[in-house]
Amino acid sequence: MACVLAGCARAPAVRTPSVLPDFSVRPVKSVGSPSPLVQVQAGSVQAVFPSTWQEVPIPQDRYPQQGFEASDSLAQWERAVGTVKGMEAFWIDIGREGIPSDYYYLAARSTLVGSLIANRNCRSEARQVLLDRPPDLTGRRFSPSDYVASQTGMCKAGRRSTKWAYFVAAPGFGPIRDIGIPTSGIYVVIAVVSGPRAGSLLKQLLAGARFGDASISEIARLASRLKS
Repeated sequence: MACVLAGCARAPAVRTPSVLPDFSVRPVKSVGSPSPLVQVQAGSVQAVFPSTWQEVPIPQDRYPQQGFEASDSLAQWERAVGTVKGMEAFWIDIGREGIPSDYYYLAARSTLVGSLIANRNCRSEARQVLLDRPPDLTGRRFSPSDYVASQTGMCKAGRRSTKWAYFVAAPGFGPIRDIGIPTSGIYVVIAVVSGPRAGSLLKQLLAGARFGDASISEIARLASRLKS
């Protein structure tokens, strides 16, 4: 099951019409930003990215997922993992899928930037596990079965270099489920940027990502408190 869910980390290549009830893009103030930004609303997902990128909803025909992907080259974004500028954010509706939350924990833990690490042009610079409370598959005790982690790194292809960041959270049955989207089994955000101020832009993109009423920063802070 973890291998099946790992495929969610990349949107299906076949484009289908969006059935999202709410998908829109609007300019936002970006004073001091390395790049002019726009804000996307894709169902319950909200984020910002450079105004020069193209955006599309993630198709829902393969998984009951909601989100978007954006890039300066959408076709290459799906093929050249880590070396093309872009961003992707989505969540999967556990209520519609009917998969126990334990499996989302396993998927979140086993698929952290798998496609990036597999790319020989990419390397990890920092990895942080903010919360890791494994499910008790024996049934002898209760465990929230939640997992939250982030990772950053860089890729090089010829003279082109990029910086990337990845965030994944599986809410399980703990307090993390009380914020964000109540029926979400997993949250995923990945962003890849380049340029002299790539680090600053990357932080802006991550800071602007929200699922329902919670930003990924709020999810990360709550996970850190629970861990301590």
